[in-house]
Amino acid sequence: MYVTESCPCCGSRNSDAWPAVVAPFVAARALGGAPSRTRFCECADCGLRFFDARLDDSEVARLYEGYRGDGYLRERRRHEWWYTRRLNDRLGRAESEIRARRQGLAKFLSESLDLALVGSVLDFGGDRGQFIPEGLGRFRAVFDPSGVEPLPGIEAITHEAALEGRTFDLVLVAHVLEHASEPAAMLSRLTRLSRPGSWLYVEVPLERPRLLGPTRGLIGEHWIDLLLRVRPLFRAVEFGSTTLRVALGVVPPLGLLEAHEHLNFFHAVSLARLADRVGWQVVSLCEEPPVVRMLARSPTTPEI
Repeated sequence: MYVTESCPCCGSRNSDAWPAVVAPFVAARALGGAPSRTRFCECADCGLRFFDARLDDSEVARLYEGYRGDGYLRERRRHEWWYTRRLNDRLGRAESEIRARRQGLAKFLSESLDLALVGSVLDFGGDRGQFIPEGLGRFRAVFDPSGVEPLPGIEAITHEAALEGRTFDLVLVAHVLEHASEPAAMLSRLTRLSRPGSWLYVEVPLERPRLLGPTRGLIGEHWIDLLLRVRPLFRAVEFGSTTLRVALGVVPPLGLLEAHEHLNFFHAVSLARLADRVGWQVVSLCEEPPVVRMLARSPTTPEI
């Protein structure tokens, strides 16, 4: 694990910060150790919220190995008793979620480009390719290092090296950048998959809870240290904070901010700044809770 000194989105070093902690599950699975203190930051320039603790490539590989499989579930439940098999199995696999995400994606894209002109589609980090709208692209592929079996008619690519020299009309990056330690570097790599006329679609969760109570400064650091020493208290505060954040969109007084699988928390402004930083030309951008959507053109082109 390493600590970033600047905003992963725009590169600014100007940010506010609150004491936070690396989640026990992430600390055990990715780092092989106990949870530790980190910081939750908000960039004063682009508004990105992020944890300054970042995972290197080997740690990311350990965290997502067998993602949401039986071993992943068993290990996560040792640290988070409320994370049930039903919840694990439904994430990204529930038919209602798949249908809603496909429809939302297709509607957003159709407002800015002629979908009939999209010949090839790559879903980067797209699990089985289940979120590619039906009928989009004559050739469809999914890049996912987990090795999960793709849906019929979709080519599986499990190593980034296999993408070298290949280009696509449309690259989808949906619910991926929030996990990335270096989101700017990831988008920059994706420019190699583009050609004149290529497009990039990005979708990220819109997670902006009101921070009502995380305590700053030395008092906040001492509070985190106390929680790390007294495990029953930690688990109670963790559960309460998670419940209120998910149900009401607030982090309560003396609440806990945890660096879990999501390291970055975008909104429209920060996502546009990220695209601009690496040269993608933003065409359409909107916040449609619970997500932010962006369509951008290849840095090398004008029209499709």
